[in-house]
Amino acid sequence: NGGFPEVTALPNDPKVYLPTLFDSIVLTDVVKRYNINLPVNLINLSAYLLANTATNQSYTKLKNALDFKSVFTLQKYVSYLTEAYLFYELLRFSPKLKEQFKAPRKIYAIDNGIVTTRSFATSPNLGKLCENLVFLELVRRGYKPNQNLFYYQTKNGKEVDFVLRKDYKIEKLIQVCYDLSDLQTKKREESALLEAERELNCHNSQLITY
Repeated sequence: NGGFPEVTALPNDPKVYLPTLFDSIVLTDVVKRYNINLPVNLINLSAYLLANTATNQSYTKLKNALDFKSVFTLQKYVSYLTEAYLFYELLRFSPKLKEQFKAPRKIYAIDNGIVTTRSFATSPNLGKLCENLVFLELVRRGYKPNQNLFYYQTKNGKEVDFVLRKDYKIEKLIQVCYDLSDLQTKKREESALLEAERELNCHNSQLITY
């Protein structure tokens, strides 16, 4: 073969192909690139983030949940995974940068198929998968996380999934809910949007369902 290494074709079945691809990126693009001595910690972290996609995470809680020795090491590992385009971190919108950086981040995965085939979740969380899908579509449309795309938490602790900025103004608020058939659920989601509208002086909002 002219001295070139043999290339093994990946399987065609997405249920096999996607987790194989994910693991290959973790081991090749991250573990080897950064000479990580204990890859099991990185693998556990990636599995945890997949199982908790579209969920608020603080570095301290992640450190404790996964028994990392330091927050600094955990931060490095998360940055390695985002630089490999396996995950995105989304900051909470605040006019004060210090509050943005101190608040928990939301972690989104690069592909819903990888989430469903590779994570160790005990059941499909359709709400989080739907939110992850909307996030990826916003990125595809040109929104940049932590520049003109954020999430938001109202003063009363109600969360709005996405805040879109244009220049210095809030362009749009988006809330994602898989199923609005329950009246209480619909009321909760609408209430969060209305509160955020008042606080951010934005009257262009959207509620996306499956």
